[in-house]
Amino acid sequence: MKTGLISAGLLSLLAVPAGAVTFTNPAPIVIPDDAETTSDLTVAGTTGTITGLTLTLNNLSHTFPDDLVFGLLNVTTNLGFVFMSGVGGSTGVSNVTVTFSDAAGDFAPESFVDGALTSGTYLPSNYYGFAFNAFDNATAFADFNGTSANGLWRLYVLDTFAADVGTVAGGWSLDFTLANAAVPEPATWGMMIVGFGLAGTAVRRRRQREHAVTA
Repeated sequence: MKTGLISAGLLSLLAVPAGAVTFTNPAPIVIPDDAETTSDLTVAGTTGTITGLTLTLNNLSHTFPDDLVFGLLNVTTNLGFVFMSGVGGSTGVSNVTVTFSDAAGDFAPESFVDGALTSGTYLPSNYYGFAFNAFDNATAFADFNGTSANGLWRLYVLDTFAADVGTVAGGWSLDFTLANAAVPEPATWGMMIVGFGLAGTAVRRRRQREHAVTA
């Protein structure tokens, strides 16, 4: 497994209605085969506390989505949340944009059960029960409520099996709803891709699950 990757890029802040703000790291994320990578997003200049949080992956492509695990870590508070694993099965996806929200109407399609992953908004869908092994674990995005949005947020991307690769070509975004907030002016910050650390329960690819035969 490769470690210590560092990449320079840009982070943009988008103006949205008062009380809500979107931070985006538009740098493409290359998903390594059978390995893990991260993408950092620095939030600064907000006031008030979080009352709502959603996360969007922009233009996700992968040849075997079941391999993928995505987790969000607030580095400032050491609170992490694994919001996607065991999604989409063996049907490859190309440039799908998916948002994860506690307020969504349904879960993402479970691997080998519900079909392919398509663009849309989904409830957090951690079917394989992955968790961070060195940080506190949230059970929903709402567990970040009551804290400041300011600080370092890190997206973890884990590919759990060899032979398939992908990208998040459009980067990722965090949408915050803030109580008693003064929304900052659009600005630009630096970002880094650095470090590894997401681990999970023992999970093996179930490429043949749909053909299982029992005695």
